[in-house]
Amino acid sequence: MSVPFIGNERTRAQLRRLVESDRLHPCLLWEGAEGVGKATTALWLAMLANCEAGDQVDRPCGRCWSCRQIPKGQHPDILRVGLDPSKTAPIISVAQARDVISQLTVKPFHARRRFVIIDPADAMTPEAANALLKTFEDPPAQTHFILITSAPASLLLTVRSRSQRLRFAPVAEGEIVEWLTAQGVSQAEKLARASEGCPGRAKTMDPEADGGMISARNALLEALAKDVAGRLKYAETLCRGDRSKWSPVVDDTLDALGGLIRDTLAVRAGGVPFYNVDQPEVISRWAERLDEAALAGLTNTLAEAQERLGRFVSGRLVMDVVLADLAQRVGSHETV
Repeated sequence: MSVPFIGNERTRAQLRRLVESDRLHPCLLWEGAEGVGKATTALWLAMLANCEAGDQVDRPCGRCWSCRQIPKGQHPDILRVGLDPSKTAPIISVAQARDVISQLTVKPFHARRRFVIIDPADAMTPEAANALLKTFEDPPAQTHFILITSAPASLLLTVRSRSQRLRFAPVAEGEIVEWLTAQGVSQAEKLARASEGCPGRAKTMDPEADGGMISARNALLEALAKDVAGRLKYAETLCRGDRSKWSPVVDDTLDALGGLIRDTLAVRAGGVPFYNVDQPEVISRWAERLDEAALAGLTNTLAEAQERLGRFVSGRLVMDVVLADLAQRVGSHETV
């Protein structure tokens, strides 16, 4: 099988049973963190359903025509819909939705089961999602949609209600270490730990490229030590100018906050910091001040901030909310 992945074995076993018993839902909604293996599993499922091997046990074989063409994106009946390249905003447009509907009016060229993989599904505009609603619910015979998302709450309720939802869990750290080591990746343990259970993320991370996040973290901690006016000035400066310039820095800042939260949880559980080993006093202070409920609240604030940035909400507004919540929970206008 030419599509490599690890983890979520039960999920794949369930999907195999559904294919073999001809009970696969016409619209599948796959949820989970980016890099956990949703897109790879979508290709695996398309291969499984269309493999030409004689024995079901051998499917997907990775050798037949369908198994070779699907991973390369060259199978005419496996449609993959991503962000519209003609738009400046990161969206899946209504024009793309109408194109999918048009393509589905033609019978499959080769496949026993045709798949439409929409990734990221949360990028569909309301117009695009509404255009596809009837097709999600009642697609042509032997046609299945796979909607891939790391932000299911961003999808229209009408889309979610028409889908069979499947949650992809993080992969065990030890499995990722073995997987990376087998591929000759250096610092496999560090990458596996930092990936938070997402093999795809671990594979693309640079173990040495954390300088930007450290700088972002230090600036965030300095801003938290200021008064309200100082924090507002920090957010204004951080998000000044063209979005393409400040967006990566804001992303690093939110990732750094995530690292602070995770290290705080680790210390409260009796462990040691991993992401912020150079800031033991900060992590210790956060662990003293933040109980599990407060950390859960910060985690929600962080997730909402990342989701809102994905919808092109003003970075200044997003950071103002994050800083206000941090200052309230951790304390502000003091040395951190």
